[in-house]
Amino acid sequence: MKLSWSSISIISRFSAVAIGLIQSIIIVKIMTVADYGLVGLVTAIAAIVGVYQNLGISSGSTREIAASKDRKDAFKVFLGSTLVRYLISFPLVIGLFVMAPYLGNHVYNRTEIILPLRIFSLILLIQALQSVLNSAIQGLKEFKFLFIFQTLIALVSLATFVPFLIWYGYMGYFYALLVFNIISTAVLAVYCLRLFKGSIEIPTKKELKGVTKAVFSIGLFVYVIKIVFMQWQKLGPVLLGSELKDEALGIFSFALLVSSKITTISDAVTDVTLPSMTEVYEKSRDQFKSVFLTGNSKAYFLLMFSSVLLVIFKFEIFQVVDFLFNFIGKDPITTRYAESFKLMNPLILGFWAYSHINLLKSGLAVPARKLWGALISYVLMFVSTIAIYYIFGVVTVMSFSIAMGIGALIAYITFIFLIKKAIGFYPLSKKDLEYSLLSGIILVGLYMGISSLVLGAVYLLLTYGIYQKAYKTA
Repeated sequence: MKLSWSSISIISRFSAVAIGLIQSIIIVKIMTVADYGLVGLVTAIAAIVGVYQNLGISSGSTREIAASKDRKDAFKVFLGSTLVRYLISFPLVIGLFVMAPYLGNHVYNRTEIILPLRIFSLILLIQALQSVLNSAIQGLKEFKFLFIFQTLIALVSLATFVPFLIWYGYMGYFYALLVFNIISTAVLAVYCLRLFKGSIEIPTKKELKGVTKAVFSIGLFVYVIKIVFMQWQKLGPVLLGSELKDEALGIFSFALLVSSKITTISDAVTDVTLPSMTEVYEKSRDQFKSVFLTGNSKAYFLLMFSSVLLVIFKFEIFQVVDFLFNFIGKDPITTRYAESFKLMNPLILGFWAYSHINLLKSGLAVPARKLWGALISYVLMFVSTIAIYYIFGVVTVMSFSIAMGIGALIAYITFIFLIKKAIGFYPLSKKDLEYSLLSGIILVGLYMGISSLVLGAVYLLLTYGIYQKAYKTA
């Protein structure tokens, strides 16, 4: 059986995620809950600053490189994107480096985050190039390398983080992150030079202006969207950081880590759909609807299935993890992070809804250049989350988790109707809605106190039947 690139991408992503999960488990086992909370705070601050350097260039350059007539034109897009990326990145990197003492001493009253923030400023400088390199490889449809790289670099990450954590503890996390980004960016750079060998042609001023305009016609929308998403994803630690203790931040950060793994599926699919659906839209527009609906339906099925299983078996999964990794650390994860499991259900809902928004953005909105609906949905997700959180009127990690779940769900439902208005068809099929209803009934049973093992077995059997009947031949 020949696998599609989307299927191979998902397999590759899951392989990388499996390795990443092992790495995350080791990190969680080695670090204290308080230190893990500080890591969550530092990475949240850095991510919110770092997202402003993106300018939507990654998605914009991927689309334009995919649409280029030859490698010389593709290189001009790549070079123009890189130059603009660094013009934006330098002020932000310097700003974070300079502001680190103020954030540590005055905003959060935690001096131990100053040096990590400064290390992160260097990491952001490296990642500026890494992102454009990755976009070039996607745009040129070098999927085989990309998927092998994702798996192997995850192994490199594991081999980097473990010794640094053992040697340097809390600070070792940030030393390892710096080393890892240097290695991964160097590998991508070497491969891109190989791809563009013989096609390196410096664009004229006029061509550079044209490239920049083409990239930003998509990029500026994606830039704002990416900013809003990152603010939404990292808002919890940043907003709660000045109010809660390190341990509470650690509890929330762990729940956020586990729940966000749902996005792996949508990220894997969009690696392929953004350049591929762009090509379909540009060259075979009459097939655009059918091609999208076929691929999106399978992604919808896989996302729903994975999310429901994670909700049902999250505690049991980590009981197995504790057994397998008993030789690392002192206390079991299920004991140290017991409060995290209560937060995961609404967070899983939030990342499930976001994942579908991401799929619709990359598979429909970007290729068709219909991005207003995506922008409105992302802004609604962010605003709804904050509004719902403040309606609760209580500063707790649970209230913020519920706000994230409901806020993202509202945005996703809204985006479905905006897609219909902009493109002319609903992105969901009847079988998707039927499977959603079944999944909802199973989750209601879980909240009614029915055994997770019984519900899981019933859900697996029913899912298998639905897959064979409705999805396998789609």
